[in-house]
Amino acid sequence: MSAAGSKRRPAAARAKAPAKAPAAKAKPAATPARGPARAPSRAAARAPAAPKKADPRDRLRRVLFLVPYAVRHPGIPVRDLARRCGCTEKELLEDLDFLLEVGSPPFAPDDFLDLYVEGDRVYVALHQSFSRPPRFTESEAAALAAAAAALGGEGRERAVKALRDSVPRDRRASFDELVERIYAGAPPARDSVLGRLQRAIAERRAVRLAYHSASRDAETERTVRPYTLAQRFGHWYLYGHDAERGKALAFRLDRIRECALLQDRFEPPTEAELARARLFSEAAGEPVRIRLGAEAAPWALSRPGISLVERTPGGGAVVEVAGAGNDWATRFALSLGGGAEVVAPAAARRTFAETVRRTLARYA
Repeated sequence: MSAAGSKRRPAAARAKAPAKAPAAKAKPAATPARGPARAPSRAAARAPAAPKKADPRDRLRRVLFLVPYAVRHPGIPVRDLARRCGCTEKELLEDLDFLLEVGSPPFAPDDFLDLYVEGDRVYVALHQSFSRPPRFTESEAAALAAAAAALGGEGRERAVKALRDSVPRDRRASFDELVERIYAGAPPARDSVLGRLQRAIAERRAVRLAYHSASRDAETERTVRPYTLAQRFGHWYLYGHDAERGKALAFRLDRIRECALLQDRFEPPTEAELARARLFSEAAGEPVRIRLGAEAAPWALSRPGISLVERTPGGGAVVEVAGAGNDWATRFALSLGGGAEVVAPAAARRTFAETVRRTLARYA
């Protein structure tokens, strides 16, 4: 402090000397005011620069370091913590007061950081830290990736890659599949499959589909009167009347290879027909309950629409699926390669048991 004072005093003395020289000349009353005004500006050029305004980013960097360091070193002296943070003890105490006002909604007492100084030592009681980074399921990450893709921008690819990296390694293939199927953003291209289907539904025009049948593992051609689009169990479906089968069916959109609009027109479906379509968009009836083995449980629980009921010994689980039909529940359980069985309701369990018996008899 004494060195800084010795610099100020000579600067102040020099500032007074030139102020008297212009006053010796006889000038109008307004003129002398200009002379002294110029002199202090010359003196100010020689005076020490004004202290630089604190950058709020410095405080942010400081407090982000301060809390975890104090957690790892409980009871650290104020002097030592200030030295580690690169600030004065006064600045450190101001930072601690500031951090007492930091919390998360709904701002209950235990939602705030709790730091205190006892004697000359710093302690942290509630640091509100994560024990480990949060992990997304592939469905959650894919939904966020779709939103990022819709926003666009230069950072889109980096955001999608970061979301993919946040998914466990053994689920990233499923994430890649979902990202390809989830659509978000501007309306679909007019000549895309989805664009043509939306147009056909609006104009009540039949369509010819090139459709991959999973049961036959073959591509088939279908003529369909498209009623509506619906989402169920993580997939989008076209629900409409299949001319070949003579009844309304659901077609998964990701299995439609081609779509051509026809000139044939049709009357709008009745309320009863549309009510059946709601089975693909709303839960109805008693949920189907499925028991899963240890290997099947992690995969099944990552699927949309699957709700955990309870964990079972050995790493298994019991889950429920709302709005699923008996046939769907049976196919889903059998797709898990013997690692699942339908247990309720009674009708769904009978369908599953009969299907298993027929299958075993075929290969007996």
